[in-house]
Amino acid sequence: MKLSDFIFQFPIGIAHTRQGLCRVRTFFAPQSGVTALLTDIGEFAVGSSITNSVEHIHQALLLRGMIPPDARVVEHYERPDSDGGSFSRVSFGPTGDPSWTRMSMQDALSTLSCDSSEFKSSTAMSLRLVAEIERLRNAIDPFADAPWLEEPEIVNRRETIESGMISKAMLSQLVNAGATERQLQELLKQDPSFFGEVYGDPHEEYIVLAEYPLADGFIDFVVFTGRSRMEVVLIEIKGADFFLVNDDSYAEFSHKVNQAAGQIRRRIGAIYRDMSTFRRYAHKVRHAVESGAARHGAFMGPHPKLLVDPDKDIEIRSVVIGGRTRDDFSESKKRHDFEHGMSPPIRIESWDTWIRKLQRQ
Repeated sequence: MKLSDFIFQFPIGIAHTRQGLCRVRTFFAPQSGVTALLTDIGEFAVGSSITNSVEHIHQALLLRGMIPPDARVVEHYERPDSDGGSFSRVSFGPTGDPSWTRMSMQDALSTLSCDSSEFKSSTAMSLRLVAEIERLRNAIDPFADAPWLEEPEIVNRRETIESGMISKAMLSQLVNAGATERQLQELLKQDPSFFGEVYGDPHEEYIVLAEYPLADGFIDFVVFTGRSRMEVVLIEIKGADFFLVNDDSYAEFSHKVNQAAGQIRRRIGAIYRDMSTFRRYAHKVRHAVESGAARHGAFMGPHPKLLVDPDKDIEIRSVVIGGRTRDDFSESKKRHDFEHGMSPPIRIESWDTWIRKLQRQ
């Protein structure tokens, strides 16, 4: 018995920053329960095939409550020269990795509890589904059919970054275990794309630097990003082995957070007292990194150059990340008041609030 039939938009890749489309039909059979049939929509698709994205489709359907946790998954490719197309049962291991088992048409019909008439018409023959595909394709990329391709170096760099990404779950596990500042530093230096993901604007146009020299010390991490005017994000981190706000009648920020804010405030003061020198050095570092030099543990986003003008003013932003959230509602007001009470403002994040900003899983 068929329960639903719709076009599904799903995330692609570890970072979940791109989108794909497929057709999803759900069926119920007494002997097999709910089955999700994932149909590749061929030339109508954007992004990758369902085979290359099946684990992301499955996870997205679960997260959105569209299928139950015990639902079976069947992969389906329509074929114009065959009766119904090809079918494969998809199984997921403990870590979510998929494996495929080919199914005959008869096995598929039995699992889905439907008859062959379900597959006599292709997706392209349904005016309702084609209209929905076109709506979603345009929402994802209004120029999807334009004859434009990204440069190979951008594609290759993106794939390199994604293949080396550390998961959000791994960072969360470390934070939940009360990691020290050093432990978090080590993890984030292994994958600086965490910072590019949160602060890169435009998306994927960033350079992340570690232990950036400034005044009489160093900034833990710095992000260069922006268009025309370069934006510089200064980031100081502390451990996750304390609470952001003290548990007493004063409810002040932890001394470690205040210490980090004091450090970054002094660095910002040094910048504003000699902004031209800071700007020249920042662009000198940027140019060197874009030319292939290894400076301050530099990590480039997918785009090989930032489209910024070295003669224009730069924008400075600053962030302190540290501690754990105890009461999100009251702490959010306190963080807001702190940021707006500073000039220039300093953003305060607990590890809990900062991790929520990540798109990756």
